[in-house]
Amino acid sequence: MKNQANAVQKLVYKMLTEGTGTHFLDSGGANGRGWQRNQKKTIQDFMNEEEESYQFDMKYNEIHRTVSVFHYLSGLELDEVCEKFNRRQGADWDGNEGQLDDTYGVSERASKWLQENYEVEVEYTFNTYNGDSDLSQILQGSRLKIFNDGQDETYYLIQIHNGADARGGYTDAKLFKTSHYSEGIHEYLQEYQHSSEIEDYLLEGYISRMTDYWDSSIIYDNETISKRLQGLIDEYGNDIEIEETDPNQVVMKDLLESFTEIKNS
Repeated sequence: MKNQANAVQKLVYKMLTEGTGTHFLDSGGANGRGWQRNQKKTIQDFMNEEEESYQFDMKYNEIHRTVSVFHYLSGLELDEVCEKFNRRQGADWDGNEGQLDDTYGVSERASKWLQENYEVEVEYTFNTYNGDSDLSQILQGSRLKIFNDGQDETYYLIQIHNGADARGGYTDAKLFKTSHYSEGIHEYLQEYQHSSEIEDYLLEGYISRMTDYWDSSIIYDNETISKRLQGLIDEYGNDIEIEETDPNQVVMKDLLESFTEIKNS
């Protein structure tokens, strides 16, 4: 029996499949934009995908991590404030005029309603493209404090990048409330995992499988990856050259050093 999607998941799915336009100068080609790829999937497809996954690039000996934006945002909640605000989002979007300060994708109607009915503070605005992130799609948004029912509550205005180039192609912003268990967007899913954490998880056996980076139908188990690392140690030792600015190659360098230490201990 299939699990039924809840209200948050339905809204996230609607955002993921929201058309954000095309332009002949962008890099999306005919059907390469996020919304075009996502419209080929059902909500059940998104529900069935892994929360986080790891990919191994046999060609370049790199490890990649991907966090499902669908599952990442599904850790948020919707309350009455969110629902009333989101209903006011839409056709009357007019650029930046009348919006909350330092926010994006907000209509004048929704912005005025929120500010007329609640005390709102924009704590900060972010775009995950500008920092380390393992998310499957770029997010842009703002963290808000809204005074509601006698106390400050934490909310997020979220846009999903559904286009090709990061400069444009974002959905209308939707308002979500953080869960009671987390001050961040998700209670336990990390947006980004440092190479040292991936190293520990792999060495300790918490990462039991990886898909091939170029062909997702190919699956590597922990033993296969360990043998690959051992082969690199035997061939290169710790002298393998890496690009220090590439976090995926740094992961491999750290893993090779750790495997060498285990081998020599």
